[in-house]
Amino acid sequence: MEQILQLVKDYWPVVVCIIVVILLAQWVVRSLIRIISLAAIIGIVLVLFFQFSPDEVIQMGRQAVVATQEVVDKTITPVLNSELKDADVTFQPDGTYEVRTSSIRIVGKKGETKATVYYKDDKWEVDIGQLGQVFQDRLGKAELQEKTS
Repeated sequence: MEQILQLVKDYWPVVVCIIVVILLAQWVVRSLIRIISLAAIIGIVLVLFFQFSPDEVIQMGRQAVVATQEVVDKTITPVLNSELKDADVTFQPDGTYEVRTSSIRIVGKKGETKATVYYKDDKWEVDIGQLGQVFQDRLGKAELQEKTS
């Protein structure tokens, strides 16, 4: 027992990190279980009480995903296009880039899929692929302009 206590005293930062990772994993698993449980309960209620077939419930879920994507395409994509059209792009020697518009700032590193988006006092880590081809095209044009200058 004394050896275990001495080991914990010597490696307390590692022990703290392990405990934090375990707590975060529990939180993520609980959240996923809650979301899955809620979806299952809604599906069961639709099948049992509202006489929908399981295939109809699955189709409703797919339609919701498609509708969400359509809303994103109709609202967020045009705003992103208009913002990026007038964006200032700067590249640093270390491979990082910064895209500045009138309302947002995107900082990332060339070749990486993650970037940081700053809006007012908030910041988010995002997957660049989610910003769409327009963003990639704008970066490519800016890089080409910088090389020719």
